[in-house]
Amino acid sequence: MNEPLTTKEKLLIAARDLFWTRGYSNVSVRDITRAAGVDAALVSRYFGGKKALFEATLEQINGWEALQAEPDQILSAAVESFSHPYDPKADTSNPFIMLITNVIDPIMGDTIRQLVHDEMACPLADKLGSKHKETQAALLLSVLFGVALMRKNFQIEPLKTMSRDALIEHTIHLGHAALSYKD
Repeated sequence: MNEPLTTKEKLLIAARDLFWTRGYSNVSVRDITRAAGVDAALVSRYFGGKKALFEATLEQINGWEALQAEPDQILSAAVESFSHPYDPKADTSNPFIMLITNVIDPIMGDTIRQLVHDEMACPLADKLGSKHKETQAALLLSVLFGVALMRKNFQIEPLKTMSRDALIEHTIHLGHAALSYKD
């Protein structure tokens, strides 16, 4: 039998769902506690405040799974991991939508940029290991975030309605171009 969620878990789930889909500045502590079904004072008790609660939700995205792939599989693993934003029926509180939603936030944007740098761009570059690894990693992330943004946020056709398999195929093609960069 499943044990009931703790108050802290309820707050984390509600905060993740709201912050990751609406953005940090568009969510109040009251919104979170209402969704969690708990008293607003408990955010301070468990997390110290709204910002610390947001940062606690970020811990859920550390360790990008694509970085576990073998070097010759990194491109397909990266594209597969970004396939979540392509599915309009997918869980809307996924990490890539959160990154896209919050990178422009006036309060938390710098935190998100640093997270992408530290947890995605640098480890990806290290994994690539080539002479131009930083540029290749930045270009690959640009392809992945760009395709996800155009499909999910801008809803550009034919990306919006393209099958997941076709989108992955096209994104891998673009990813090859990014990884083939040389001076």
